[in-house]
Amino acid sequence: MKRKDTNIDKKFFYIFITCLTLSFVIMGATFAFFTARANDNESVVGNTSAIGLTLSVTKVTSLDLTYGLVPMKNNQAPYAAEQLCHDDFNRIGCQIYKISLSTNVDEDVFVDGFITTDVISGIETRFTRVYPKDVEVTDEDTGETVTEQIFTTDYTKNDMSDEEFDEDEYIKTGNAVNAENRLLNKVDDYNSLFVENQKVNNTGTDFYVMMWIWDDNKNQDFIQGSELVYTGTVVFNTADGNQIKATFD
Repeated sequence: MKRKDTNIDKKFFYIFITCLTLSFVIMGATFAFFTARANDNESVVGNTSAIGLTLSVTKVTSLDLTYGLVPMKNNQAPYAAEQLCHDDFNRIGCQIYKISLSTNVDEDVFVDGFITTDVISGIETRFTRVYPKDVEVTDEDTGETVTEQIFTTDYTKNDMSDEEFDEDEYIKTGNAVNAENRLLNKVDDYNSLFVENQKVNNTGTDFYVMMWIWDDNKNQDFIQGSELVYTGTVVFNTADGNQIKATFD
């Protein structure tokens, strides 16, 4: 009788170990899945159109979004671009993306570019075009002069304090009317217009855009810790009505 009880105990022990092992395997697989998803936002899939255009979007700023994006006022955009989206407290206030567009035909193609955004409830985005610039800085550790890349805007903070400054010309909301059902245009979708009548050839053209969460002077603590607060779509239309898109987050 004792031998029989021992065998039963052994069976239960092996069943327990098997279940425990399976639970670790399942937890490990789930963890790996979410880790992969969290890190799979550096590149963006674009579409190749029959008109010979190729479009891709990559994230220039590789930043820790553990605490999410800190809302930013529009007049902070010039400083944020130079600081690669870090504020004075080393918090993250924006993201910068590189948009690459090229054609495989010999003729120049002229396009209008738009950026639209889809956001979580209660927030708004803003974006502006930025330009890469190489600057020489002194390395704090070695004392040597090194070259770093920053970004600049078409305007300064002082420009924005001028009453005659047209902010809507440079800073857009990413809002468009019925963007899924038609070609965007410069009149109805001015709030998402990125570039206008831009020439593209087979050598390719790179654009840079900075995106941020608009500080509406209200309590926005509900977005703290939210890594994915918006998704965006880059759209280029040709003069003859063709279109190419890419999405990003």
